Amino acid sequence: MSTTNLVRKAKPVNVRDAQAQLSKLIRSKSPTMVLSHGKPVSFLVPYEDMLNLVDTLNELKDKKLLAEIERARTEYTQGKEVPAERLFKKMGF
Repeated sequence: MSTTNLVRKAKPVNVRDAQAQLSKLIRSKSPTMVLSHGKPVSFLVPYEDMLNLVDTLNELKDKKLLAEIERARTEYTQGKEVPAERLFKKMGF
């Protein structure tokens, strides 16, 4: 699930309700946005979604990968195809 989808699918719950329902919210497979006076103050994320977010953040630290993504985007907008061999090589296949 992308971060945008994660936020959009988050169920808004006020702080008092979150306290009362914490056990239920923790077991939920859906994200929860905790609100105080109508403003977000916390976010409960299912464990698997959090692992995916951490993996994505780690990938964003890889300057070579980011450069390759930018190169591919440029080629795509220019109508060029990215050879599968290059893609597989970059992916380690």
